[in-house]
Formats: sequence, structure tokens, C-alpha cells
Amino acid sequence: MELELQKEQFDCYRAAPPLSLTLEETAETIVPDHDPDVGRVIDTLAQLLPQSKSVADGQLTITGTVEVTLLYAAEDTGMPRALRYTLPFEHTARLPEGCDTAVAEGQVCGAEVRLLNPRKLFTRLDVDWRVTPYCRDTLTTCGAITDEANYAVQTLCERYDVSLVRAVCERDFAFSDEITLSGGREPVAQLLSHRVKLRVTEAKPLGNKLVLKGVACLSLLYAAEDGRLCSYAEELPFSQIFDADGETDGEGSVAAVLSLTACEVHSADDLGRGVTVKLFLHAALVVRETKRICCISDLYSTTHRLDAKLETVTLAQEPRRSTVTQTAREQLDAGTEVKSVLCADVCFGSAGLHSEGGKTVLRAAATLSVLYLDEANTPLSLRRRIELAVEVNADALTSVSVESLCADDITTSLNADGVELRFTAVFNLCSIETATCGCLVSLSAEPTEPDADAPSLILRALREGETLWDVAKQYRTTAEAILSANELADGVLPEAGRMLLIPRSR
Repeated sequence: MELELQKEQFDCYRAAPPLSLTLEETAETIVPDHDPDVGRVIDTLAQLLPQSKSVADGQLTITGTVEVTLLYAAEDTGMPRALRYTLPFEHTARLPEGCDTAVAEGQVCGAEVRLLNPRKLFTRLDVDWRVTPYCRDTLTTCGAITDEANYAVQTLCERYDVSLVRAVCERDFAFSDEITLSGGREPVAQLLSHRVKLRVTEAKPLGNKLVLKGVACLSLLYAAEDGRLCSYAEELPFSQIFDADGETDGEGSVAAVLSLTACEVHSADDLGRGVTVKLFLHAALVVRETKRICCISDLYSTTHRLDAKLETVTLAQEPRRSTVTQTAREQLDAGTEVKSVLCADVCFGSAGLHSEGGKTVLRAAATLSVLYLDEANTPLSLRRRIELAVEVNADALTSVSVESLCADDITTSLNADGVELRFTAVFNLCSIETATCGCLVSLSAEPTEPDADAPSLILRALREGETLWDVAKQYRTTAEAILSANELADGVLPEAGRMLLIPRSR
């Protein structure tokens, strides 16, 4: 006789192992007629602006543009100028079978412009992508059996708090801000370049809403009235509240990945003291929900022979997030005397965890760049690519991943050989512990004939580590019957070695 099981089903997503991609983009660009001839390349800045993402036939396709800003010295005057142009891209990645969505985070980790002639440029870009694919999944559990009393079925249940990815959703939003330069700074005569880096400071469910807070780190390079180059940096905080659309009931967590899709930076007044900023952002939100579930871990019947089929399921707990930091000092040789540093930046590329000699090591590539003035006030740039390695505490590589990484407290100091750049690398790690349990899939029961020769009462000692469930199952009785026969209160666990009267079913 097939017994009916009381099952619960939870629709969710399962994360596949992340993919790391490094793709190269090259292009030749003609300098517009209204711009002067390029005499010398000073520096190159590139901002990745993804606009669309789609998954079809197991392939992820991301399209957008890279906004390139070339800082150069004009051939006729030698004055610093900026040329901004965009390069379209279409990047693809093959996803694991069954995955129909993905969270992608990308950035330009290497940008180089060479002169083919004063009117023609060759651009080469290295774009790093970190892609986390997600597959639709269903968690099925069984916590009870219909009509178990008629078949004298005894069940042992275990409860788990599990964290389910209930939604992977996308949101677009924009925000504006205005910056006012202090009186001690040179006013803006011409904006040359801007760089935006995004950082999530908080993401959480709140009732039927999703709350997202972050900071846009804006760096500006501009020319003053006398032609001198100046830099300015400011952090612009923002917050957004999105409708959850049934994706959460408020219990759980949210992980967010931010991408810049467009950026507008303009002078706000004729005095050169104000700058308006409008940012267009895309948020990929992974919504987790915490559920308390019950699974039958063991069962037997006092009157029937059971044929049970169990399948092992993996249960994930709420992610644990931690931060690992490492202070770095790197020398960038200039080959000439450095008068002052205009701006410095650290851009991280691919990062991953590796097992090395029984230890878990986090390795990350970083590109260091410095824009400076030499003793003749000529703007020049330095660039160097390094790799950072830091040991982390991780019991299992499969349960730990790099969620984000950035550089804080970037400072520079001048020396006889060039510039020493110091910064703190901040690695945000996510660890998801898992547990396995048996999930009852099917159950059938057949009646058994009682053993007339078996004694109705047995006296024996409770062994070390043995539970009342173990004894009751062995003699096809119930824990309640054992407690009653020994006049023990419900819930009392006898100590090991105690003699117990065990009534048997006949």
C-alpha cells in the first residue's frame, strides 16, 4: 500500500560556480576635425557602460559601450586636451545547462591608446567579467505522512533553517547631485575626464520592499583658467527603495551588484564652482529568504513493514559575510623627477581563491595608475600591473567566494625614483555553509504477522549514546510506551546504564 506524503515545495534558484572572463577589445579611431592633432598621449581612462543583458540557448550576451577618455597634449600648443569617444561591445559567455539568468559584474582593467598618426588612434582594452549563473530549482521536503496513525508509523523529524534564493531581479534607477568646489580650489574652466566607482553599503528586505544604499565615488580632472591641471574627488551617497513584487516576505537578505550604464557630468555655473552629476545605474539583486523546514530523518512502523525511498538534499544556511584587508606599498618608477601627483587609482581585475600547500590563498590582479606633473609641469602617467596574495580562513573553497573588492585609503608619496603608492585592499567574502539530509520521496507499507513467541516485555540496559528512539525502533514499540512502562515523565532521557522495561508489540 502506497502511503501519501505531506510535502512542501519551495521554488528557488541555485547558484552555479562563478565564471571569470577576460576579453580584449581593439579599435581604430579617427580624431574629429574640430579637435587639434594629437602630439602626445598623456593618459587613458575607460569606463564600462553595459546596457543590456539576455540569455538565449544557454548563452549569456551582454552589450553596451566603453567610454574612453584620452588625455593628450595638442601637437600645436602642447596644452592638455581631452578626447572622449565610445566603443561598442558584445560579450558572450556559455552558461551551465539549465541556467536561465546570471548576475554579471564587469570593469575595464587595462586601457591603452597608441598613436598611428596625429589623426588616428589605436585603442586596446582588457575587460574583466565575473559572472554568477543561476538555475531554477525546487526544494521538496517531507515533514509528515498522511494517515500515519492507521499504519502505526513513527517518525523522527529534524528542523533546519535554510536560506533559499527566491529571486534574481534587475532594477534600473538614476540619481542626480551637485558638487560645489570650495573657495580654496581653482575654479573649473574645462572638465577633462571623470571616473565613477560604485560601492554597495547596505541591501536588505523591508516588508514588501527592497532597500538599497550605496556610494558613488567620483573623481574629476579639469583645467583651470591658466591651463593648469587640477583634480577633485568626492563620495556621493544614494539610496533607493524598490517594490519586492512578492520576491520576499521580509525575512532574509539581499545581495546587490551595481553597474553604471550612463554618466553625465557638466559645469553648473559660469563661475566654475559648481558641477552637476547625473548617474544612471543598474542593480542586480539576489534575494534570499530564510525558511524553517522539517524533514523526516528516520521512520518505522510497529505493525507494518515499510519500504521507504529517501533522496539526499543539500540545504544552504544564511550566508556569512566577512572582510579581509591587506595593506600594499608599491613603487612606480618615473625615470624623472616628480613634482606633484594629480590623481592615483587602483583597479582590480580577476580574483579567486586557491588551495596552496594546505592553505587557502586569495589572489587578485590590480592595475595601479598615477597621473603626475614633472619638474617642468608636464603631465605624465605611470601604470603598473601587480598581483596581491593574502591567506584567508576557509575550510572549503566551494563554500567561499569573493563578493566584491576595492581599494581604500589610496595615498602617494614622492621619492627620488618616482612615486610610492600605498593603499588598503578590501576583499569582501561570502561563505555559505551547507548541510545534507535525507528527504522522504515515497513510502509503502505491508502488514506483518505478529511474532507469538516473542516476549511481551524485555528488560535491558540503555547503552552509551543510545536514545529512546533507537530502542523503540529496535523492538518495534514507541518511546511513549517505554516512558509509561518505566513511570518516567515525558521528555525525560534516562541515563546510560539504566535498566528499562521495554513493552513489545505482539
